[in-house]
Amino acid sequence: MDDQKDIKDIKVLPAPIPEGWVLDTKFKEDGTEVKCYLCPATEQQFYTYEDLMRYVRYAKAAKVSIYSPYFEANMKKEGYKKLKKEGQS
Repeated sequence: MDDQKDIKDIKVLPAPIPEGWVLDTKFKEDGTEVKCYLCPATEQQFYTYEDLMRYVRYAKAAKVSIYSPYFEANMKKEGYKKLKKEGQS
């Protein structure tokens, strides 16, 4: 029985983040860490995985945002800036 782990010691792996999204960490003024799911191309952010996935399912079905077949062309046409900051790869 010594080889068995307690249930509390088992870590649940996070669900996969959809393509086009990243897990971003920000800090409030008081130093509190806040994690959110961010789409760098649109600056949309969600604070729970459930909210992110609800939006992704909707956007894919409606073919909007980054799931639109014309998204890249519209970004260039409308002159949106890329969010890649200097020094980031």
